[in-house]
Amino acid sequence: MIRAVFLFVLVLCAPLIASAHETTRSYLALTRDQATLTADLSIAFRDIEVAVWLDEDLDGRITWAEAEGRLPAVTAYALAGISLDAGGPCVLTQTGADVSTNGGIDYLDLRLTGTCPAAGAALTATSRLFADIDPDHRLFLTATTDGQATTTVLGPQQPQVTIAAGSGGSLAIFLAYLRAGLEHLAGGADHLVFLIVLMLPAIATTGAPRRAAMGVLMAATGFTIAHALTLTAATLDILRPRSDVIEFLVAMSIIVTAIDNIRPFLPAPRAVVAAFFGLIHGFGFATVLGGLSLSSGTLALAMAGFNIGIELAQIGVILVTMPALYMLRGGRALVWTGSSAAIALGLYWAATRMAIWL
Repeated sequence: MIRAVFLFVLVLCAPLIASAHETTRSYLALTRDQATLTADLSIAFRDIEVAVWLDEDLDGRITWAEAEGRLPAVTAYALAGISLDAGGPCVLTQTGADVSTNGGIDYLDLRLTGTCPAAGAALTATSRLFADIDPDHRLFLTATTDGQATTTVLGPQQPQVTIAAGSGGSLAIFLAYLRAGLEHLAGGADHLVFLIVLMLPAIATTGAPRRAAMGVLMAATGFTIAHALTLTAATLDILRPRSDVIEFLVAMSIIVTAIDNIRPFLPAPRAVVAAFFGLIHGFGFATVLGGLSLSSGTLALAMAGFNIGIELAQIGVILVTMPALYMLRGGRALVWTGSSAAIALGLYWAATRMAIWL
């Protein structure tokens, strides 16, 4: 009966999981000098196209002429979603625009300048940006006030932050990106499915449960070390593949590992396989931090918090999922069923991500 309920829930939830996507994100860099405020906002073309129509000729490509013609509408939409207050609302106008690319994602960069009513008042930033198309959208905020820089993340759990002299210390930065790491893994259905696929063989392992738990621990450790390396390399711009290629390879990692669950063919131990695919997943994690412009010390702090957040989320998934899988007592049948579902999801993700190139 338990296995039947599990299969029913799996089938029922499959469309929801298949349609899941990574949380959208934007980047805002604020520089304040007394009452004068400069804001550099980077928003992905793929997000703004959904919110504000840009592709006038409907050819599937957004040209600079099309984007430039719609700058007033884009600016109005952005200013409706982001509010800045210092002794009253800060009045901003769009004074420049450009394009940039981060990890294969094209961004529209808006330069906004203006003034705030009170030069000495603390600056409060509130984000509701893209809430109408993605309630989980996150805004990565970097603010420089009187030469002192700080960074944080605004989202549904924390839509507002107040920036004053001495605020945003090391602990606040670390905790902000720790939370961002937790949310990033929780919102990445493909990463979660890969973790579950790694764990599935453990429930069919003969012998003591301790042996199975150690196998999962070794695989998770290999995955962790590997993706920490590539996350760091990509964030520091040492090596940064295109995000669309990485997303396709993440889907393929699910397919290959799930097939190996059903009919083992990979010559390496599971921990080595997890480490190899962890290198790919690390590049996927790194796209979040790639748009930040921070000093080396602040960036290192943000990376540490983000990485630890991902690891804590992974540990939570393992601690919840492993006992649940053991309680089902499905053995090889459950491994085959779960792996087959993962293959179907992986094929769906691979096909949709590959379709972008066609």
